[in-house]
Amino acid sequence: RGRLWIAATKRKPLQDEIDQVLAQYAALQELRTPHAPVFKEPEAYPTSALLGCVDLVDCVEGQVLREVAEDGEEATECDYGFVLDRPCRLTVPPKALGQPKIYKLDPVMVSRAQKQLRHVIPIG
Repeated sequence: RGRLWIAATKRKPLQDEIDQVLAQYAALQELRTPHAPVFKEPEAYPTSALLGCVDLVDCVEGQVLREVAEDGEEATECDYGFVLDRPCRLTVPPKALGQPKIYKLDPVMVSRAQKQLRHVIPIG
């Protein structure tokens, strides 16, 4: 349990991939309850950058997540899924060449990044 940093891959997303994800979020938005946050389409898709972080609260079986998911919430199709909280973004994402999956982030980068973290406030 603890903080997970989110980094963008070095590969630029294809327009078809962007369109698919936006369509998925549009469909989810239609199912959301009136008090749920509104999804805002990104203005840019940075690459090779450290974007922000989330707090890992728990790791539970995917079936449990699917059973408790409310209308409009994404539920994992995997055997296990993360329960995340307190999303934060960096005001100016620094360049970062990441690695696949979960890896240890350079302590100097962590120290610099922590100084510019901003909590994500839901829209709507």
